[in-house]
Amino acid sequence: MAIGVFMVFIAMILTTTVTLAQSASRTQITAEASNAALTVFGSFDRQARYADAINFPGDGATGGSRYIEFRTPGNSSASGVTTCTQWRFVRTLGVLQSRSWSDVPGTPLPRFTTKLTNMIDDGGAGYPFELTPASLNGSIMQQLTVILHSGNAYVNAGAAMSTTFVARNSSTDSPSNKDENNDKVSDTPVCTVTGNRP
Repeated sequence: MAIGVFMVFIAMILTTTVTLAQSASRTQITAEASNAALTVFGSFDRQARYADAINFPGDGATGGSRYIEFRTPGNSSASGVTTCTQWRFVRTLGVLQSRSWSDVPGTPLPRFTTKLTNMIDDGGAGYPFELTPASLNGSIMQQLTVILHSGNAYVNAGAAMSTTFVARNSSTDSPSNKDENNDKVSDTPVCTVTGNRP
């Protein structure tokens, strides 16, 4: 009888310990994912805020990644040179990466730098980038919405956030804003270099 009571007591302690450990792990994963997402949003805010043109997002040539590009004019960039910035979500790896280069003919494309790992693919054609074109009926400037969901889907822990960034130097006249045939592709995209969406 005593051994039976002792075994029940041990089982209760082990169950409680495992539950507490799992809860602590989920809390840590969520906190780390939130901090990482906020850092990425800070980068987008610094880069996209002064853009004069944002391309419609789209898939790469192989379909394994989702891309967005925007251009910052020289008079609004720290270097004084018109700069292109590209972000991509690599679905197969669950990572968010970026790179920037001078918008000058012949400039080689730099390597991508990983900014966020453990991204969860929520699916949908637009995830994780959505462009709201400038219009006379809505916002007169282009708006880029970034949706981030990162963490560990297997233990149901992570952070899901979205933020919209307004490109202050953009307008209805921005070349990448026009999409006459409504195919969700900019008629005149900016920052297009051969092979820039592999």
